[in-house]
Amino acid sequence: MIGFVGWVLRRVLTEAERLYYDPSLVQGELKALEEELAAGRIGEEEFDRREDALLDRLDAIRRRTDGSGAI
Repeated sequence: MIGFVGWVLRRVLTEAERLYYDPSLVQGELKALEEELAAGRIGEEEFDRREDALLDRLDAIRRRTDGSGAI
C-alpha cells in the first residue's frame, strides 16, 4: 500500500511539473491576463505583478529546456 501511495504521489508531481512548465499554458495565461486588463477587471499594478511572474516562469521554462533539450 505504501508503495502505491508513493507511486501516486510521484505521478501527481510529474503531472504538476508538466503543467507548470508547459509554455503554451503560460502563454495562454498571459493572453487571459491581457484580456482582464483590457476589460478593466484588473489594474496596471496587478497586471504588472502577475505578468512579471508569468514571464519569470517562461524564462525558467526556456532555461530548463535549453539545458536538457526536453521538458
